[in-house]
Amino acid sequence: MLYFSPFSSYPLCVLTFLCFFINPSISDPRATEAALICSNTTAQQAERQTFVATFLAAMDTVTPLIATQRYAAVVNGTGNTTVYAFGECMKDLSQNDCNLCFAQCKTQILRCLPFQRLVRGGRLFYDGCYLRYDHYDFFKEALSVVDKTVCGSKDFGGNQTVFNANAIELVRNLRAEAPKNGGFFVGSVSNGNLSVYGLVQCWELVNGSACEKCLANSLSMIGSCLPKEEGRVLNAGCYLRYSTQRFYNNSATDAMGGDEGSNRLAIILAVIFPALALVLIVATAVFFVRMKLVKRRRVINECTLPLYEFTLTFLTSVVFDRINQFHMCRGYMAPEYVVRGKLTDKADVYSFGVLVIEVVCGKRSNSFSQDTFSILQVVPLLTRHVWNLYGTGRVCEAVDPALEGKFQEEEASRVLQIGLLCVQASAELRPSMSMVVKMIADNHEIPQPTQPPFLNSSTADIRPLIPPQTYNSQPRSSNTSGNNMTESTFEPR
Repeated sequence: MLYFSPFSSYPLCVLTFLCFFINPSISDPRATEAALICSNTTAQQAERQTFVATFLAAMDTVTPLIATQRYAAVVNGTGNTTVYAFGECMKDLSQNDCNLCFAQCKTQILRCLPFQRLVRGGRLFYDGCYLRYDHYDFFKEALSVVDKTVCGSKDFGGNQTVFNANAIELVRNLRAEAPKNGGFFVGSVSNGNLSVYGLVQCWELVNGSACEKCLANSLSMIGSCLPKEEGRVLNAGCYLRYSTQRFYNNSATDAMGGDEGSNRLAIILAVIFPALALVLIVATAVFFVRMKLVKRRRVINECTLPLYEFTLTFLTSVVFDRINQFHMCRGYMAPEYVVRGKLTDKADVYSFGVLVIEVVCGKRSNSFSQDTFSILQVVPLLTRHVWNLYGTGRVCEAVDPALEGKFQEEEASRVLQIGLLCVQASAELRPSMSMVVKMIADNHEIPQPTQPPFLNSSTADIRPLIPPQTYNSQPRSSNTSGNNMTESTFEPR
């Protein structure tokens, strides 16, 4: 005989609550790759290190500009190692979706980078954003020899004659209207119960006659994709796409403002994740308790432990097992992500700093101080230990004892100091990875690190550790036209 606990309905209740009271609609950043194009120019071996550092610094400059003005044009470096970088989001995206798309785009452009192929130029087209870097000024370039057309894999399954006519009418109208609307336009054409949707955009610095030239080329090239359900023209100065499915946003309900969209996303994540985690833990614990009880009834008639005592013991075991799993990896996660769920561009820098300290010390960082039972205590004991030694001017004592003192103390001190810089409490105080490269490779001056983060379990605030003493080190209206057969709708941003 099975006994059903009242807790068995809790997961369903929580999930039902989430379904009814949380609006699941979230804007789409369209972070889908259309094409990656890498140039055939390569950097000289002797210039590789400098070019990499220059590229990373350019990317660090592009990112905040994208977050504030949705496009960026940056020049960094000198001579043969100069890097020109440009990025832009589609103008129908919200600022939040723009940031999400560009963050993904920035990581994938690395597939063209010198680390693998010594390539000095690359461009990455996403359906929501665009990023390019090169060794020359291409900012106003309309066309190039590597421009391409990307067609869908499926032919339109209906009346292809009507479909082709709709698509051609659409792209012609897009080409005509975009220059009047800042180089951007979206719209649709419906005829014979067939609708085709499209978007065109010239990049911010490709304007006037250059934009018109790029769009004219796009119009001539897109016909090669018909009768495919979808097609794109990816030119140096513009982007054109048509599809049988509406993919763009043109109203406040489709794309919320950046702050609103970001706050809504944060609220949804903040409610869903802890609730689902609780549901899973409780459901798992109750399930195993029930199974265990059934098995025990089959083996013996009486339990050695009272039911409530056994249930409490087993539930405690399961829950703390889950906590211990979190305990094993929390040391590598940035504190602002652990506590607030805030993912910054410096979260990876924090993880890198922990790894640096681990490597130099020859120890794992998943051991923690034993003076607190709170799972909000996120600073590994190893990091605290290194900081304390740094504060007393004895940081070299943290170096892996297996080296038996056979190392350059100045170099070890510099590397550990860089590690401590990367794990600082405030994400704003952590260096960018390009700066880390400079500090490691170019003997760049290393700033004085502040304390590693300490999380107070009652306030969940990020607080600094107080060292025993200080130590100084050197170093887009719609218009309707036509008759009862054809309807053309175009919406500027």
